Parts: sequence; structure tokens; C-alpha cells
Amino acid sequence: IALFQKVQSRYGIYACYGNHDLDEPILLGFTFQGKKKTNDERLRNFLSQAGIRLLEDESVLIDDSFYLIGRKDRSRVKKTETSGRLTPAELTKHLDLSKPVLAMDHQPRDLAEMAEAGVDLDLSGHTHDGQLWPFTLLIQAMWENSYGRLTVESMTSIVTSGLGLWGPNMRVGTNSEIVEIHVTFTP
Repeated sequence: IALFQKVQSRYGIYACYGNHDLDEPILLGFTFQGKKKTNDERLRNFLSQAGIRLLEDESVLIDDSFYLIGRKDRSRVKKTETSGRLTPAELTKHLDLSKPVLAMDHQPRDLAEMAEAGVDLDLSGHTHDGQLWPFTLLIQAMWENSYGRLTVESMTSIVTSGLGLWGPNMRVGTNSEIVEIHVTFTP
């Protein structure tokens, strides 16, 4: 926590949940289906203590200049909640779309709907870029943007392979990464 508390940010630090950010049994990196999972309050408490604002199907206007949306994770909602998540159009309907709109959505889904709703930049992870060859080929077939940068209408989608792992504690044919993105707003 102390390390995160030292981070200096002009606009704040924000997060959205991923599909495994809950209290669920894991064996060899795999989770198990079955009964409804529960939220793991340790992560929510950690984020709060570290000064990181969790966005769950909500937006924040930053510096009166741009919006940041954090979506509920699709799989996590199915595992834990009775209420679903908002659609992209519901998330942006009250925003001033003349300002840039950035979104964090753990899974790179609904890309066309996000673009149609006025999102300019959609940031995701989840896919691990396949993590293990030949799964990389399967992941590429399953996702419109499984990794990297893709333009969808007037929106840019960026998907990172991330740092984490699922299943076996290894990567073959992919890399762990932290992506640094420079965004410039133009009138």
C-alpha cells in the first residue's frame, strides 16, 4: 500500500475490476465453476487505502477536460451479481461527448457499441495474448482485438497482454508487459 500511496498523479489513479478479482477457489491457476462467488473485500480495501478510485459502471469528469469510464467486468457480474452491467450507451448518455471519453473495460468486448456510444479510447486486458502457443491462435480467433491496437470506427482499442497469468505459471510465445500510452487531445 505504501508504494502506491507514493505515486503522484495529476489526475488521480483509477481502476476497474477484472474477472478474477473475487474470492474464488483457485488450483494450479484455474478457477472452478459452481456456486456464486463473493466479492473479495481485501482488494476493495487495498485500492481505497492506496488512494486508487474503483470505477464500477461509472464515469468521472477529470480536470473538466475528459471523461474516464470504468466498466463492471462481464464475467465477474455473471459470477457474483444479480444485476448486470450498463450498456455502453447507458454509460455515455449523460456525458458531454464533445469532450474525449476514455474507458477501462477488463475484457475487450462490445467494441463497436463502445465506439457508437462515443468512446474514443477503450483500454483492456484479459486475453493475456493467449499466454501459451498455440492458444495464441485460438485467442486471436475469439476476440476482435485480442492484443495490441485496433481502430474501430473512430475509437481506438488497446489490449495489453498484462503481467499476470492463468493456468500454468508460464508464457510461451507471448510477453508480460506494462503498456505506457501517451494520449493527446486535439480539438
